[in-house]
Amino acid sequence: MGHKHRTESILRELSCPASVVTSRIHSLDWNGPTLDEVIGIDCDNDEVHPEGLQHADDVSALHFAPLWTPSVTRRVAQYTRWIDERRPDVMVVDVSAEISLLTRLASVPQIVMRQHGRRDDPAHLTAYEAAHSLLAPFPQSMEDDITPDFVREKTIYLDGFCRFECDPSTTGTNASERTSVSNFTDANDSLRVVVMFGRGGTGNVHEHLRKAAESLPHSQWLVLGKEDNNDRRETPTNLQFLGWHDSPDEILRSADVVITSAGHNSVMELGRSRQRFIAIAEERPFEEQVRKSHILDREGLAIGLSAWPSADQWPDLIGSALQLDVSRWDKVFQRDGAIQAAEHIASVASWSHNKRQTAQLISL
Repeated sequence: MGHKHRTESILRELSCPASVVTSRIHSLDWNGPTLDEVIGIDCDNDEVHPEGLQHADDVSALHFAPLWTPSVTRRVAQYTRWIDERRPDVMVVDVSAEISLLTRLASVPQIVMRQHGRRDDPAHLTAYEAAHSLLAPFPQSMEDDITPDFVREKTIYLDGFCRFECDPSTTGTNASERTSVSNFTDANDSLRVVVMFGRGGTGNVHEHLRKAAESLPHSQWLVLGKEDNNDRRETPTNLQFLGWHDSPDEILRSADVVITSAGHNSVMELGRSRQRFIAIAEERPFEEQVRKSHILDREGLAIGLSAWPSADQWPDLIGSALQLDVSRWDKVFQRDGAIQAAEHIASVASWSHNKRQTAQLISL
């Protein structure tokens, strides 16, 4: 869903007609003032042939190319048929190297969305080569040290944006006045830690959370996005599992420190609201969250961790989080990245449209 939220943020600012082509989520409500249509195509990992799956990574320039898989055959046909019928001026490709190369083979200019992570494999690099330009949903200051030079040169860096517009003045936390855990000894004025998990969260973290809460007995820990598990009798009294909340803003604003994954949307939403937070990387392909947590830590935007810490580390980690300078996020959100993205997409679409209309076709 994170990709949908990011797409809709850009669609809200887009001035030219747009279509969305997607798998599995085309029936959801999509919003954008110039959105003409939402087209669903087959997902490439449905109806996979077991033996064909053994050949899925035979081609270094593709991440996933199984043999004898009807959903892939239909997906390719559906996508290229739509391109032939609609003749888009530009496609914005989010994530898929296969769709990126298919778009280029179909003779359509494309803009490829980048993500953090170790993306120097042949499939990513080929998709980047095939692109007219690349969009990074983060500013240049958050670029990774390992990114190849040619990728940087093709990248349009965007200031921060997220699905919600949060006014930093309404965060409601007084954490800026607190500089050490030792201040929290009164149960009536305890440190409040909010742990936020999204729908994409994975793993059994209940034991980690119990040990964390026990390490700071005069703190209050609230967990969003998860229910307590079968070992709830072992849950300390200062730890509460609140389950899923569609609108967690008020709870998040009450936090002195937020703990979350290093997923892009969570990071940007917390940064936009100037929360002090600890980002713990979850396992994702291409080390996406590990690399992002490293960058957040490097830039002093959050405390970035590659894995859950041991219990005895929590007091120091919370103390460090309380001392984060949230004004560092001001440079990330100088302008609206969604507006910047929409302007670039519209510019490339106009360029492509004019080239398509004015050229006299020849036969070679």
